[in-house]
Amino acid sequence: MSVTTPVLPDHSGKPLRVGVLGCGMISANHFAAWAHCQGAEVVAVCDPMLERAKARAAEFGIPVAYDSPEAMMAAESLDLIDIITPRETHAGMVRLAAKHGIHALSEKPLCPTYDEAVALVAEVGDRIRVMVNENWRYRAYFRQIAEWLQAGKLGTITLARLALWRSSMLPRAEDGKIHALTRQAFLAKEERVLIAESLIHEIDVVRALFGEVEVLACSTGRACAEIIGEDSATLLMRTPYGLTVTIDGVMTAAGHETRAPDRFEIAGTRCSVVLEGAVLRLLGAEQETITYDEDKVRQDCFNASIQHFADQVRSGGPFWTSAKDQLGSLKVMEDAYRLAGEAPKLGPTPLPPLAPPRITGF
Repeated sequence: MSVTTPVLPDHSGKPLRVGVLGCGMISANHFAAWAHCQGAEVVAVCDPMLERAKARAAEFGIPVAYDSPEAMMAAESLDLIDIITPRETHAGMVRLAAKHGIHALSEKPLCPTYDEAVALVAEVGDRIRVMVNENWRYRAYFRQIAEWLQAGKLGTITLARLALWRSSMLPRAEDGKIHALTRQAFLAKEERVLIAESLIHEIDVVRALFGEVEVLACSTGRACAEIIGEDSATLLMRTPYGLTVTIDGVMTAAGHETRAPDRFEIAGTRCSVVLEGAVLRLLGAEQETITYDEDKVRQDCFNASIQHFADQVRSGGPFWTSAKDQLGSLKVMEDAYRLAGEAPKLGPTPLPPLAPPRITGF
C-alpha cells in the first residue's frame, strides 16, 4: 500500500494556517519571521507553560494558546507546524504532525543523534514534508560567498577554515553568571554541547558551500566547570575532491563577544575570501568589500528559512534544508564525537621547561 504526501487544502488564496510549538528563548525569532512571512499566518501557539504561550500570543496577535500539542493539532485545521521544542522532543512532535497530516518545520537538530534521525526519516516517509530550520546557511554573507563560488571567482579552492570563538561559557563581569547557561540552562547537563548545539551550524554551512565532507580527526576539550560536555572543538575534514576544511570553536575565549559571529577564510588560486566581524572581503584578482549588520543578518536568516518553508510547501518544490539533507550534518557530528572521544578537562597548561633565552640586542 503506497503512502503519498498529503495535498494542502484549497484555501482560495488564503494564508496557510500555522501552529507553533514552543515559546522559549529562540521562539521570538521564529514569531518575528512568521509575522513577515508572505502566504502564511500563525493561528495558534502551544507551550507546556500555558502562561508563556498566552504571553507570546498576546505579543504577536495570535488568536489562541494551548498547553497540549495534540489538542492544538486536532482543533486548528493546521497546514504547517513549527517545532521549537527541546531537541529530544523533536522526533515525537514530527511523528504527531505526521499523524495529523501537517507539514513540519523542526528546529535543529532534527534529532539528538544520527541514528535517531535516520529512523525518523524512514518512519515518516512521504506522509508529510519535513524541513529543518538549519538557518545559518541562509545568512546573507554565506549566500554571497556561495554566489562567488558558483561564479568561479575563486578559481581552484585550496583551503577553507571556519571559526566560532566566543566567551559565552565564561563568568560575566557584571554578575559572575555563565552567559550561555542564562539563555539555555539545559546545556549544563548535556554530554554534547559545542558541536551539537553550535558547530552543527558551521558543519551545515561547509556542506552547503563545498558538498559532503569526511571527518579525518576531531579534538575536544572542556574548561567550564559548570557543564559536563565540550566547550572547545576542532574538526579536520576533507571533501571527496581533496579540499581540506577545518572548523574550530571555543566558548571560553576571553575578550571575545558572547555571541561573536563566525570568522571564515577560503583560499583560492584566483581570489580568496575573508569574513570577519560581519565584514566580507573578496581579495585577489577582484576586490570587493561588503559590510553587514549582524543583528539584521541574524533575524533575516530566520525570515528567509521560514519563507522558504512556506513557499516550497505551497509550490511542492524541494526544501534546501530538508530532513534528509540534515542527515549529512548529523553524520559529520557523530563522526566528530566518535573520533574525539571524551572531552578532557582543561586546566593550567604546563609550559616548556626552558624560558626563551636572553639575546643581546633583542
